[in-house]
Amino acid sequence: MVFSFKYTESGGLSNKYLLVSYDSATKEIIASTDMTGSNLVQKTLADSDEETLREYFKGNRFFEFNADYPAGKDTEKDDSSVLSFTLIVTKGSKVHTVIWTNKSTEIPDELTQIKAKIKEIVSSKKMI
Repeated sequence: MVFSFKYTESGGLSNKYLLVSYDSATKEIIASTDMTGSNLVQKTLADSDEETLREYFKGNRFFEFNADYPAGKDTEKDDSSVLSFTLIVTKGSKVHTVIWTNKSTEIPDELTQIKAKIKEIVSSKKMI
């Protein structure tokens, strides 16, 4: 079954940007810390890493998450420190997008764990 995702993280005081994408058809994981994509790093993902990621999306819980977890009302005054996250996942014929921020409330724990695992894999491969 085709499995792919695109994760982005942007904003904050330092205007941070991170893009990580993966496609099981090519087994290529791509990371960039630049919006222009000029410093793109591309590597082949090991089967064990892909299996780990698939485990995080096992079942359909991710596809039941809300599409948007907005930041709390008190953060609108100072949005310079807000980091925005987007995760788009394709599993077979299903596609789901979830958007949230570091100031969002009521984010599912699994979403936080998925984000951490994606960053851990690209970090361990010295891609970021």
